[in-house]
Amino acid sequence: MHDLILDNEITQPTELRDFFEWHQGIKHYGFWAIEIHHPNCLQQILLSQQQLSNKLHPNYLRQPHITLSASGLLDDKHFTQASLQQQIKKLKESNLSAFSLNLSKGHSFTTAPYLSISDHCHSLATLRTLFNNICSEQDPSDYIPHITLGFYNQAFKTVDVLTQLATVYSQDIEFMVNEIVFAQYNTHEIQGRYQVLHRITLADSVNNTNKTGR
Repeated sequence: MHDLILDNEITQPTELRDFFEWHQGIKHYGFWAIEIHHPNCLQQILLSQQQLSNKLHPNYLRQPHITLSASGLLDDKHFTQASLQQQIKKLKESNLSAFSLNLSKGHSFTTAPYLSISDHCHSLATLRTLFNNICSEQDPSDYIPHITLGFYNQAFKTVDVLTQLATVYSQDIEFMVNEIVFAQYNTHEIQGRYQVLHRITLADSVNNTNKTGR
């Protein structure tokens, strides 16, 4: 995804319908993600959604998360079980340590506003390289780590959206990432919840430091 402010002056509304021309009857879409559970982050997400409620479709049910890798439609022609199992095996073998991220200010794509994610240690790039070395995303160069707030219900001026988001922004919120999940959502539900299929716990960073120092 490209950053909206660099490309467009207005937002693009999203149709709430079943995009059959996209999924062609395939029931699920899979992705690797970081779930957001930190209470301060959840509060900031909710405040931002409330601030933009007049611009967003109601009933956005997808749980707060950071997409790491958009794997694709789950079937034998797109993203296969074999590819998933290879990624899981590689992720477990890598023994990656838990790491911190920062929830930052609001911004927007063409179809959706989001809260930015700051990754000063480039941990997300390490994970994405691991996944993409096995099965590459469609547009890996366009990756912007973020938390989606919902989908626009009409065309709005970008400057108005960003002004609204700025009113609820305070300071960056640091949070720890201890787990990576692979999840799927029903392709006919554009705003529906996702289901976690696999959870991979990251190594304890303190223990790893102690082992290295011995």
